[in-house]
Amino acid sequence: MKVGIRDGMLPVSFEESFQKAKDIGFDGIELCMGANYREHALWQDGGIDTVNSLAGVAGIEVSSLSPGGFTAFSFMHPTDSTRSEGIAKLQYLAETAPQLGAKVILVPFFGGGQIQDEHISAPRFIDGLKAAAETAEKYGVFLAIESTLSAEQHQQIIDNVGSSAVGVYYDMGNATGLGYDSPSEIRSLGSAITQMHIKDTGGNHAGEGDVDFPAVFDAAHAVGYDSWFVLETPGKDDPVASAAKNLNFVRNNF
Repeated sequence: MKVGIRDGMLPVSFEESFQKAKDIGFDGIELCMGANYREHALWQDGGIDTVNSLAGVAGIEVSSLSPGGFTAFSFMHPTDSTRSEGIAKLQYLAETAPQLGAKVILVPFFGGGQIQDEHISAPRFIDGLKAAAETAEKYGVFLAIESTLSAEQHQQIIDNVGSSAVGVYYDMGNATGLGYDSPSEIRSLGSAITQMHIKDTGGNHAGEGDVDFPAVFDAAHAVGYDSWFVLETPGKDDPVASAAKNLNFVRNNF
């Protein structure tokens, strides 16, 4: 079991986040990019080498890639050019991830890009995900969906796409906050869970909110989950101390 943290959760620059994560004790770092993704290092000349150098010097892995700004380019976007840009963005990351030693690309569907019930079987949505998944399959990486849907609905999407490259990025904090039974969902999804965030409800440290972590971890063990736990936890008054506290919670309880 490896534990990582999203780079945006640390109170330092992007360049400093690798060493800071290592100093706290993390095994890896999830690289996050917003709506202005072309400004991110991965889109710059020599950017991949720069990231690999930063990770190598710090002695830390790149656990995953998180294009949070994808929500503005989702498969159901009514403008074809915007939709196509979103697909191309995921395809580029699928090509890039192996060069960083990463295998998981978080594909978020929140806000304006939230998946509605009718999207689950909509050809426009499924065909867009299929196009991105074909590239992911070619490069041996996974597209991990994170959304407001239930486990059953996520499984429907996976079945409709029919690609081994599509899975779920499970966030027990989000799921619990939405009223889902996280332990039951984890057992239901099983191997369809590609990666997990660690988060509790209400902006609390892990173990201090409504998430039943003992049951969540039991469920993860039951389905043989052995991928990353990536912290997406609030920094509160001292982000470094909070990160260390949440890291220790995972290590001591899983």
